[in-house]
Amino acid sequence: MEIIKLTKDTYDEWDEFADRSDDAWWYNTTQHLNYILNYKPENKSVSKSFMVYRNKELVATCSLIKEGSEFSFGGDYGPTPAFANGLTEKEERKIIKFVFNQIDKLAKENNIKRIKMRFPVLSESFDLHNYLIEYGYLDTSISTNIINLLLFPQQLRANFRHGHDYDIDKASKVLKSRVYDKNNITKDIFDKYKYLHFIASGRKTRPDKTFDILYDNIKNGYAFLVGALLNDSFVSFAYFTAYKECVYYGSSCNKPNVDLPLAHFVQWEAIKYMNTKYKIYEIGWQQYGNTLSDFPSQKEINIGRFKRGFGGYTVPLFRGEKYYDKDFFLKIQKERINRYVEQL
Repeated sequence: MEIIKLTKDTYDEWDEFADRSDDAWWYNTTQHLNYILNYKPENKSVSKSFMVYRNKELVATCSLIKEGSEFSFGGDYGPTPAFANGLTEKEERKIIKFVFNQIDKLAKENNIKRIKMRFPVLSESFDLHNYLIEYGYLDTSISTNIINLLLFPQQLRANFRHGHDYDIDKASKVLKSRVYDKNNITKDIFDKYKYLHFIASGRKTRPDKTFDILYDNIKNGYAFLVGALLNDSFVSFAYFTAYKECVYYGSSCNKPNVDLPLAHFVQWEAIKYMNTKYKIYEIGWQQYGNTLSDFPSQKEINIGRFKRGFGGYTVPLFRGEKYYDKDFFLKIQKERINRYVEQL
């Protein structure tokens, strides 16, 4: 087998492979890779992504970003590698082993202390098996919530929490919604979202380049925007990524001091739109309390509960981290243990 480093010249081949591979979702594309490379300039992110060829046929891709002494994505978990469809179990296991050996080799060459990976829940091949453990990774899995969009709208709404129902009805009396996809998005509308994002955060949260990429994703059919208007003025937006008939909830922003359940309204309007075009919606992560590898804030726990209020079902979000430096491992684990002990 042959290793080829990902370059801009091979972006198209990489993304065509992602379109075909059942292991790949949006996180495995060069569009998402490029977004993360521009996400936090202070990380000085550098792509170490590579492709694997067997007899001149592309059989695997691996998205890797070096951020300081770690392989991560904006400080978070990067996607697991994607493999070609149609491989026998024996062929796939051989290629997987080859890929993870190459990751370990690159880690050594780049003085990497830790790598963090997670499985794309929305990939066709997602199953209840965290194979990262077989390659020396520690299990740091959490959970996420999925909504089946193939139900009728009234069935979807019937699964909502009663309080969500009430809030949506309340907001619907005074708010109007607009959905913007590749057919009607304009730079002016997107700039309104960008501006509200800054207002809601109270600061500029990330570089303009990342917003340019998000805008291009909508124009190219890989995302859409849902806005809420009060008296013909936008007071809320939510951004969603769409790929392979599945949707992921990205982010939202609300105008301060508007005393309405804006997020409830926008989510329902988005779900109604998705219901006509897509199959599965990952509304987001579920964190219930502290573990030895995850310490969610009360806000994050509350956000998870808010998301569960829209129905659906909870599935594992398989993740893993591997250490290449003993001292760094001990430092991180001691910090986590001490933090966990503080709550006892």
